[in-house]
Amino acid sequence: MSARAFPLEPLCTVRGIRLRKLEAELKACRERWQAAENLRVEALRQWEQAVQQRQAFADASWKELFEQGTPTAEAMCRHEHHLAWLDQLIVQRHAELERRSRECAEAEAALDAAATAWRSAHSKVDALGEMKQEWLQQSRSEQALREEHHLEELMLRRTTLR
Repeated sequence: MSARAFPLEPLCTVRGIRLRKLEAELKACRERWQAAENLRVEALRQWEQAVQQRQAFADASWKELFEQGTPTAEAMCRHEHHLAWLDQLIVQRHAELERRSRECAEAEAALDAAATAWRSAHSKVDALGEMKQEWLQQSRSEQALREEHHLEELMLRRTTLR
């Protein structure tokens, strides 16, 4: 085997370091996306719960108001105020859901970009690996040819010396 090193070894080292860095970034982006997705799912759950709470109150309260006849103006006012408060809660929960959805989409876009960069770097490392294997194979072939040539010269010298 030849004692000389693969001429692109420094590039292999640099690309390997870059690939490990991109793998760490990809992992961090995946974790950020997962956290953002969990928060989005929780915001969705809270919004759905607020909608259901409002519907349940509206149904139960309306029925309760009319069970004893015509409701008083004060009872209707309390009913309307409570519905307005529940509506405001729904609006707040929906705004939170939209914010969490945007954050999740941004995290997903960052994850996609990190994955693309990692795939590109991985392809480059693979290509260099293939080049190195071809170079090693060629070096071995050249070394084998040199050894064969030296052996032939040695055999020729022995026959000429006799």
